[in-house]
Amino acid sequence: DPIRLAFALLGTLLLMLVMGYGISLDVEDLPYAVLDLDRTPESRAYLDSFKGIRELAERAPATSSGDIDARLLAGELSFALELPPGFGAELRAGRRPEVGVRLDGAIPFRAETARGYLLGIHAGFLADPRPAQLGPAPAETQTPLAGLEVRFRYNQDFRSVNAIVPGVLALLLLVIPATLTALGVVREKELGSITNLYASPATRLEFLLGKQMPYAGLGLVNAAVMALLTVWLFGVPLKGSLPAFALGALLYVIAASAFGLLVSTVTSTQIAALFGTFILTMLPSINFSGLIAPVSSMSGGAAVMGHSFPASYFLAIAVGTFTKALGFAALAPKYLQLAGFTLVYVLLAWRLLPKQER
Repeated sequence: DPIRLAFALLGTLLLMLVMGYGISLDVEDLPYAVLDLDRTPESRAYLDSFKGIRELAERAPATSSGDIDARLLAGELSFALELPPGFGAELRAGRRPEVGVRLDGAIPFRAETARGYLLGIHAGFLADPRPAQLGPAPAETQTPLAGLEVRFRYNQDFRSVNAIVPGVLALLLLVIPATLTALGVVREKELGSITNLYASPATRLEFLLGKQMPYAGLGLVNAAVMALLTVWLFGVPLKGSLPAFALGALLYVIAASAFGLLVSTVTSTQIAALFGTFILTMLPSINFSGLIAPVSSMSGGAAVMGHSFPASYFLAIAVGTFTKALGFAALAPKYLQLAGFTLVYVLLAWRLLPKQER
């Protein structure tokens, strides 16, 4: 079927491009404005500490508190700083002055990130004030008890694309092969050609594996093409073992197509198979596989869902090979778990597929 084949190949590439570019957790160029009611060298030095930071983008100064409210309401600003009168005098007296911050919390993730930057810059300025006029830092900040140096072991550039794009690859390699496999079997039910199974000496297992193999092969082609896009188009380096990734992709597409077989045994129309497979693969893969939040941080039903679908295990393989430079030894448990999913799905499909019409 050329339409089905085009959907399987071109549809995957289109979704890879849309989701790879469209999903990002990077927080950059947060717009902010200042209202300096003190206008002293100290207040200007404080505001200078916010400049030159990639994640922040200064806008025109605010003229009043009402101006700040209006610009926050219009979505022009992510936050605004208001320095009260007497800010410099408080610093010269060795006290810690308060700074008013109005933060747009409509998008919690961006708001929490902005809050972290604000607190860090504020604490850094008080610990090491720049202008000589400010004198020595407060006594409690002169001699810290310990130093803390943070280094990123993986993804040193802190780019979300290095995690998001391999995650999108894992998502599509589950949804597309599972959906196509389910439709392939159910289509025979609708056309009536499933009667060939009832009349032939072929066993149910032979029929299921025969229907699965073409879609598993198509899934491997998609995996190869998306891996090339990940490296060449999105610029995500493959730091780990390519054979380790290939083995994980092979086991994953076999598990995904086996899940499609399972769905096909309990549905009788292509519409039902399409929606059922899409919902049962897309929602767990996005919400519970670790694409957005780590599975280890989940609890209760969310943790059960995260461990009950193969997406979370292949996501660890994809991110591990691309970003963490992992090889066969570190990923061996994930391979076994993906093989276990395949075995369970095929056995369930075998039990649920009737050899004769009832």
